Amino acid sequence: MLPAFRLELKTPILPGLVCVGKFDGQTPSLVCATAAGKLFCHTPGEARPGEELRYLNINRKVSSLASGRLDPSLGRDILLVGTPTALLAYDIAENRDVFFRDAPDGANAIVVGQLAGTGAALALVGGNCSIQGFDREGGEAFWTVTGDSVSAMALAGADEQGDSELLVGSDDFEVRCFCGEEVLSET
Repeated sequence: MLPAFRLELKTPILPGLVCVGKFDGQTPSLVCATAAGKLFCHTPGEARPGEELRYLNINRKVSSLASGRLDPSLGRDILLVGTPTALLAYDIAENRDVFFRDAPDGANAIVVGQLAGTGAALALVGGNCSIQGFDREGGEAFWTVTGDSVSAMALAGADEQGDSELLVGSDDFEVRCFCGEEVLSET
């Protein structure tokens, strides 16, 4: 097997803090968190020489990363950065913050998608015993309680309307399946 690209960095990457997004709408880019409170964005084959690797200075401890089409009208992914106390939505193509929201329960895990009953894509943020959902402008459009601190989330089982159930793993060793705010199953 041959690698698609090779990248050598002088800084360590934090475990589990990696995501891939199409921040220009077409080309996959790799985003990773470093120990220095920075993110780097690597876009292999970037058209402008010297811009394959860009650094974003967050100046906060990064606890989660995700990307997704939070605003379908943009035609590109938005980067979502979770910290122990906040959520930042960042448009890499425009080099600007989309929104910044306090997340007092933390942002341990983030997933982007349309949850059943919400009607639009949300940035779903799992924290300490709660899940918050933010719309494309940063408005809180969803909130529910879960059993313990959220450690992992995924959307699955999309129906004909494009809605999905939310699978949530937590520190109490439980996996819960949510349809909107309702728990469908718990194991």
